[in-house]
Amino acid sequence: HVASDNEQGGYLAGQYLAKLLDGHGQIAIIDHPVVASVQDRTRGFDRALAEFPDIQVVQRAAGEGQRDKALRVTQDLLAAHPGLNGIFGINDDSALGALAAVETAGLQDKIVIVGFDGTPEAREAIRAGKALKADIVQHPDHIGRTAIGVVAAYLAGESVPAEVPVPVDVIDEAKLHAEIQ
Repeated sequence: HVASDNEQGGYLAGQYLAKLLDGHGQIAIIDHPVVASVQDRTRGFDRALAEFPDIQVVQRAAGEGQRDKALRVTQDLLAAHPGLNGIFGINDDSALGALAAVETAGLQDKIVIVGFDGTPEAREAIRAGKALKADIVQHPDHIGRTAIGVVAAYLAGESVPAEVPVPVDVIDEAKLHAEIQ
């Protein structure tokens, strides 16, 4: 199995969100707990937040990875947790749904969001300086090259690992503006 290192991505998301919050605050996760890759992402996220005892996860809301559901659960989160400072969206539809709810509520200057996937629409929201501040990006080209290398090694009779995690990265407004130039 050759795929993005989702646990590393979750860890990076947690570290970045904690940095945005200066190490303290209330956050929520727009989750999809029945998906293995999301379980890895949230496990890494939780591991990162364990390093910041002044950050509290106040709720894990099941958005099912869908934008419209993420918007609705974020609206509920905002009503239930008026002190909310940050949101981790387990994919970009979750992050963009959360962003829509945060903007509609007029809280774009009070809540920061970190997403996962690096889709063009999420990149544009980050580049525009919206509440979506960063995204974890995967590298399909690296995944493809790695998978071909693993298959070639296997066919050559070499022992290959059952799982090969491919590193991910964080993109934010500064990195996106640097890409343009």
